Amino acid sequence: MALDLPDVIDRYFRAVNDRDLDAFVACFADTASVADEDRLYDGRASIRAWRQKTMDAYSYTAEPVRVTSQAGDSYLALTRVSGDFPGSPIELRYRFTLRDGLIGALDIRP
Repeated sequence: MALDLPDVIDRYFRAVNDRDLDAFVACFADTASVADEDRLYDGRASIRAWRQKTMDAYSYTAEPVRVTSQAGDSYLALTRVSGDFPGSPIELRYRFTLRDGLIGALDIRP
């Protein structure tokens, strides 16, 4: 990726694009949470199930266009998501909150 991303965020997007479920889940802290499409997923098991369901339904890539550092260990990534889903491609905002080198929270919004 051409952007200067924190390592775990770079690994996150590589895992998404490679469809590597284990590498994806390894990016998250044990007690991480993900908010996506008005649902909250708490903990690695829940995040794994969410990602598996998404992978089963769609094939897509996610490419960060711009990443800005926010307060604390938070980063906002404007991301172009392209794939076989209705409305593709779209731009989404991924707000990452890092904790001890892993993703502690992720909020995905249009």
